[in-house]
Amino acid sequence: MRALIKTARGAGNIAVLETPPPTPGAGEALVRIGPSGLCGTDLLLYDDIYRGRRRPVPCPLIVGHEASGEVVELGPGTNWPTSGTRVGIEAVTGCGHCHHCLRGSYNLCQDWHHIGLTCAGVLAEFVVVPTTSLLPLPDTVTLESAAFLEPLATAVHTLERVRPAPGTTAAIVGPGPLGFLHLQVLQAAGVGPIVMYGQAGDETRLELAATLGADVFLGDRPAIAAHADQFTKGIGFGLSIESGGTSGAIQSALDIVAGNGTLVSLGIIRETTIDVLQVMRKNLVWIGVVSSVRRHFAEAIELIHSGKVRPHELITHREPLANALAGFDALRQRQAVKVMFTLTP
Repeated sequence: MRALIKTARGAGNIAVLETPPPTPGAGEALVRIGPSGLCGTDLLLYDDIYRGRRRPVPCPLIVGHEASGEVVELGPGTNWPTSGTRVGIEAVTGCGHCHHCLRGSYNLCQDWHHIGLTCAGVLAEFVVVPTTSLLPLPDTVTLESAAFLEPLATAVHTLERVRPAPGTTAAIVGPGPLGFLHLQVLQAAGVGPIVMYGQAGDETRLELAATLGADVFLGDRPAIAAHADQFTKGIGFGLSIESGGTSGAIQSALDIVAGNGTLVSLGIIRETTIDVLQVMRKNLVWIGVVSSVRRHFAEAIELIHSGKVRPHELITHREPLANALAGFDALRQRQAVKVMFTLTP
């Protein structure tokens, strides 16, 4: 089968190659992959920047963790879901016996497996996954929309943690795929007005955000702070979401959140310099959101089914997997919101 493989550590070292198809074991299913999305974390893998928890990233590794597909074969002694079932694919499995796993929070398991990061991913013709990681799809949910379930479930997780009241003012700092999915989920919850902030190079992304109902602004940190001050009449935003994955994004998100407001961190940022005094003086709630669990996937499917969230609107680039590197370039240059791959030649 064809698969996008990180062949060795170091920047680059990634190519579409032929590799033997996997075989499902007990409790596992072989899934034929349909549409599959490119994530910013995949770009970090490409650049050899991403570092996992306790498990190092193995090489060679089939990358990718955003996809949907169809069950084609079950492992020995496994009888669900039946062959031909259209499914979404959950990315994370926990160890099953640690403190967090026993409480259902396997997204916090320090010994987790994450497809495309610690085990074979979905940018391939087939993948083997535990059947417990599969979610059957209603006919109203297309495979292309279901390929967004992994990041959309994270946005659902954010909403569960924050529980914003309708009419809450919100800012999203970072117009990437995760920021756009948060935009749609917050809109579905009645949050607004919502401003999406970007920096130089994000012009195309912000044009899309405006068509989806967001107010938009392009600028550096001082300009963003000045705009937020004017937009909110000096109050700040009740909810400020950092989805840019940069130190500047988290700094801006902190600058523009209101007193008694909530700041949400989503980007992979190890170190930055912040004005900690703002956290105290604004009486903030600061929430980190990592990944999701099964109930978030189930709610994400319902949001798509209801039409309240329309992830297909975020696809700006469609590429055959053979042109995967072109997709990486579009994401790196911030030309793309979502790159969607197909297995066509």
